[in-house]
Order: sequence, then structure tokens, then C-alpha cells
Amino acid sequence: MITIDKKFDKISEWSNNRKKDYKDIRGQLDMLYDDMKNDKLNTDGEWYKAIKKVKDDNPKPNNLEELKQELADLIIEDNA
Repeated sequence: MITIDKKFDKISEWSNNRKKDYKDIRGQLDMLYDDMKNDKLNTDGEWYKAIKKVKDDNPKPNNLEELKQELADLIIEDNA
């Protein structure tokens, strides 16, 4: 049986990995500033490329709502 903790970890894994892989906000702002100076506020910019890589490496589950419902069901079962 899957525990509440394991289900929560599975739901949160992609988000936690993204948070870990994103540069801090100062680094992102520096990239955006450099992209603005170089007229690259588009998909050619370094900020866009860095963010896209993090998102591509850590995709949001297609069935996120289903996973959340399964977690809610586990919590209800556990409290019954």
C-alpha cells in the first residue's frame, strides 16, 4: 500500500527538482538584463534557454490532478 508520504513525495518531486535546478532570482535577473541588452527577450535568450532546460528536465506530470485526488483519497482513508 502506498503511504501518504510516498504519494506526496511523488506529487512534489517534479516541483522540488525544478526549485533545486533553477538559478537563484539574482542569477535569473542578471540573465534577463543581459538578454535585454542583447535584444534577446525571446527564445534565443539565455534566460529562456535556462528555464526551458529546467522545465524539460523536470516535466510536470500529465496526471497531476489525478495524483492529487489519489492523495486526498489516501488522507480520507487514513482519517476514517
